[in-house]
Amino acid sequence: MASTHKKDDDYGCFSWMLAMILYNGFFILLTLLPSMRSLAYPDEKTTTCSIKLAGFQGLEPARSPEVTSPAFDLIVRVTNGHTFSLRHGSGDVVISYAGIPLAHRRTPSSELGDMDVLVLPVKATNVGVGIPSDLFRLMMDETRWGMAQLQVEFGLA
Repeated sequence: MASTHKKDDDYGCFSWMLAMILYNGFFILLTLLPSMRSLAYPDEKTTTCSIKLAGFQGLEPARSPEVTSPAFDLIVRVTNGHTFSLRHGSGDVVISYAGIPLAHRRTPSSELGDMDVLVLPVKATNVGVGIPSDLFRLMMDETRWGMAQLQVEFGLA
């Protein structure tokens, strides 16, 4: 009768040891696997974007429908730092001042080869919409003080 009691203890000890081996093996495996970031970017390089304002026109207060709409000439530069080619869909460029969108444009889709640079001339406009007069006065005051700042948002799909 004592032998059946001992068999139950052996199975419990074996199950406990097997569970510990599996748990520790799983933990070691997780620590040895590469991170998700290194899987997405195996060469640890990044894609960088920069935008340069080349010119603008139509920055006038909205008084009548004949007022020209704001338009901004931008040069978007995308640099692929990776050693593999990247393909992206079209992106959006939005230019705003004090949280109010002044102009926008959709950029075309393109493919960048490895270590390639893409330069896109972008003319962002907002057809039929002038700048509200209060916002225009604020912008002109800040321009005189040397503090006017446009916010340019560029998103790649």
